[in-house]
Amino acid sequence: MEISHAIELFLRLFLAYLLVEFVLRSGASVKDRSRDGWRSRHLAYHAFAAGLLTFLFANLWNVIFVLKDPSSLPGLLPEFRSTLLYAFILVAVAHFVIDGVLPCWMAGLRKKMHRGGDPDDKGVVFEPAGWLFVAHLVFLFIVLVLLSSETPVPYPFGSPVEMIRVWIVIIAFLLVLRPGGMLVGSVIRSWRKDMDTSEEGGLDHAGRLIGYVERVLIVTFILVNEYTAIGFLIAAKGLFRINDTKRSEYIIVGTMVSFAVAVLIGAAAGYLVYQGGIEQFIRYLSEFLQPSRM
Repeated sequence: MEISHAIELFLRLFLAYLLVEFVLRSGASVKDRSRDGWRSRHLAYHAFAAGLLTFLFANLWNVIFVLKDPSSLPGLLPEFRSTLLYAFILVAVAHFVIDGVLPCWMAGLRKKMHRGGDPDDKGVVFEPAGWLFVAHLVFLFIVLVLLSSETPVPYPFGSPVEMIRVWIVIIAFLLVLRPGGMLVGSVIRSWRKDMDTSEEGGLDHAGRLIGYVERVLIVTFILVNEYTAIGFLIAAKGLFRINDTKRSEYIIVGTMVSFAVAVLIGAAAGYLVYQGGIEQFIRYLSEFLQPSRM
């Protein structure tokens, strides 16, 4: 499989992971899995959904190709069988094991490390979410290697590089929403207790929605090359003043972290999509993987 096809396939697999992990799952299912562990029915549902969505995204072009030409189905059956084994069964089992084992192991390790100390001090090193992401990402690379021997069907919409651009834009917007919001929340978590005891109230989940909107706007402004609009957005948010110094500093910290996450992701996506970053990355990767000539 060519480098561009492999990158495009990996982005499809990664997009399926983001959707099932950050969009389709609910807070109730996460609490249920944390409370019941292996006995949680949501863990089994989550693993099945991860395998199914990965299978569908891995076969996206095959399905479209069959819909356009039904007579091609017999020739594509071997690929469907491979993706059923690697993209559905293997991914479902991996999600079940990783999401079931790793959090429990990390919780036990954290208790040993903080024995006699502050139980609420979880530490950055033992934050389960980051390790779960790394474990799933490594497994996606394994699935990519297992599927790389398959011959890709012709792309129904442009070239692989053009589709890579599309996936990068979609992934950028997904990253600044839930994962980006979780990152901002983890940074300001230590100050949240002080805000919870404050007498000033607010709209339920309003801060989260504001964060979603501002990060989406920033990425959009970067992708359409309207950097000055980001300055207006920052200036508009600076118009709001709060008499409570502690709450004001809390909002400023959250805003700056939210802006930083959006700018970094937007700048990376803009470089890859519009400034030849994709082609350069493919060229470097091809040179790296090419066998050395004597």
